[in-house]
Amino acid sequence: MLGPYPANLNDAEILRTLLQDPNGLCKLLKENDIMVLDRGFRDVKAELELKKIRVLMPALKGKRKQLTTKESNESRYVTKIRWAVEAVHGILKQKYQLLDHKLDNKMLPKIGTYFRIASFINNQFGKRLQSDAEFSSEIIEKMRVSKDIENTLAAEAEEKGWLRKKLIFQSISSDMSNFPEMTIKDLTILFTETYQLSQAVSYLAEMIDKDGQIKVQYIKEQSDVLKLQVPSRHINRKMYRCFLKYKPNSVGISGLLQYACDCANGSRTVGCCSHVAAIVYYLAHARCLSKILKLAEIFSEIFQQNNIFKQNNHSCH
Repeated sequence: MLGPYPANLNDAEILRTLLQDPNGLCKLLKENDIMVLDRGFRDVKAELELKKIRVLMPALKGKRKQLTTKESNESRYVTKIRWAVEAVHGILKQKYQLLDHKLDNKMLPKIGTYFRIASFINNQFGKRLQSDAEFSSEIIEKMRVSKDIENTLAAEAEEKGWLRKKLIFQSISSDMSNFPEMTIKDLTILFTETYQLSQAVSYLAEMIDKDGQIKVQYIKEQSDVLKLQVPSRHINRKMYRCFLKYKPNSVGISGLLQYACDCANGSRTVGCCSHVAAIVYYLAHARCLSKILKLAEIFSEIFQQNNIFKQNNHSCH
């Protein structure tokens, strides 16, 4: 547990500093060790490889519109492993709130000691992290099987010009009832984790208008292929085009034959991008629910159950 470091140093510069200390991290590293890093360390990757350290890092898109299927799948493997790092950071900040807030300058000399104490306590007494332990074997097998599968649907969409066709889209309606049905377990295995499932639920809630209608439009390129326009979560007026190939009136993961999206990670076959995840969650599961609650509605219900609205109104009189 090293640091703290000045805020004007980025991740790569900090790691480069550590590598230059012969009595520090270098004493633990051996040839052919593996470092699992995020893209923030890209500027130091070459130096690590010169030291015969294997570097696993999500692929960089650069000026390209999209990563290849192989790059997207390998990146998913890296982010799946790095989840443990992010989770531990979250646990430390949640348990020791001092580490999650701005500090007075007078405390800066001590923050490194506080962090090492918190880390020691977590290592000694904290629980081992297990991601999706209930379905872990199925998820691992799904990832292994999907790793070397090429996304032929993305290639077919490009070859047949489906992305360039200007056709009239329509709102999702009852004629989508032949889409495969999936359980929460099916979706967790398909998405390779519960986290993306929770993100899909949140993303879908943002696509539901005040009348309960989903703001996604579609057309059928073939009897078993849907082309959908899915609004971006971060960029206004940005629409992503997704393709879903499925077996009508089927049940389970096997009913979804292929999927693709024109976003940066849209050609992956290990899991799927967030746009595909949100629409698959809706078509395969959520559309059968009586109502899709938005997060704001859930909080409103909590306030109403506790009579907070009534108490506030009473205090105003």
